[in-house]
Amino acid sequence: MSKRGESPVSFVISMGILIFFVFAFKQSILDANNIPSGSMIPTLKIGDYLFVNKMRYSLRVPFTEFELIRIDDPKRGDVITFIPPTDPDKHYVKRVTGLPGDRIRIRNIALCDLYRLYSIPAPDVQRAYSCENGLRGPREPVVAMVEYRARDTGPWLNYAPQEVSDAETRSLLIDSDNTVVLPPDANPTNNTYNRLPVVLREKLEHGSHFIVETSNPPRIEGLCEDIETTGCVLKPDEYLCMGDNRDDSQDSRIIGPISRARILGKVAIIYFSINWKDEICESYAGNFMNRPIEPNEGYQIPDFPPEKQRQKCSILDGQSKMESVPGYLKRTILYRLWRLDVRWRRIGNLLK
Repeated sequence: MSKRGESPVSFVISMGILIFFVFAFKQSILDANNIPSGSMIPTLKIGDYLFVNKMRYSLRVPFTEFELIRIDDPKRGDVITFIPPTDPDKHYVKRVTGLPGDRIRIRNIALCDLYRLYSIPAPDVQRAYSCENGLRGPREPVVAMVEYRARDTGPWLNYAPQEVSDAETRSLLIDSDNTVVLPPDANPTNNTYNRLPVVLREKLEHGSHFIVETSNPPRIEGLCEDIETTGCVLKPDEYLCMGDNRDDSQDSRIIGPISRARILGKVAIIYFSINWKDEICESYAGNFMNRPIEPNEGYQIPDFPPEKQRQKCSILDGQSKMESVPGYLKRTILYRLWRLDVRWRRIGNLLK
């Protein structure tokens, strides 16, 4: 009795069907993304891997952005993915801070003035600066204060930002792989840039989230001329989207409001997180490896101190933005694999 095997043609067809449904599922239902930049620190960090619920707001035709059914609309505070109008080949991840019909006002306000101007009780926390000791100046944190009038009626509302303690700030930022948000005592180049990062908790109706502010006021040029005074009104299908790392985010303040048709899904969960230390090593290569250095000179990061930076960073890290594929593979095999850490505590974090 002869045994018939599967023909090559039927195998190719079955595999093609399987691959089609896998990619259709990824395109229309549950997508996987990774975070390559620090614009959403501390909520999302460089090296986080995310599942995005693409059916949360719309059902789309697989492999296209054509919307079949609109299921729901983003809510205030949702972390979403969208296609930016300035770069249609990319997907951005930002937080919804303004809804259609809102009148939006964004003012850059020194943190020492924030509580007085908005009658927000100043928290009793240990902080790296003082409003009374004469240090006000270039190092004083500046907050991009977001205010809104829902549907352009009623009083101005805000998210009541309140700073957290220095200890909590350090815990939230120290493994972010981003020198801009490192605490001052961990960043020897901080005095050059005069940036003092602080973490603030913003309150929403159904919870809260953290944002980062520094001493560097961001640009506001993508909305309207009156954005800092009387504000501007979002159109019926427009959303204001901002990064939680407020001074290092290419968001609606620069690229303009995001139309509903460009919104792809809602970030659901962090399913994996790797700290490759790429940005730390890139900065280390540029600031320290081009000259003789002292043994303890570098970024003061507990799990990656200067002596490890000397061993596991390379001058190749400083050239990463121009490297070829073979160069990337070489740097990964020789250096990146030996310095990576898994952020175990972030795995499974749900985003509300």
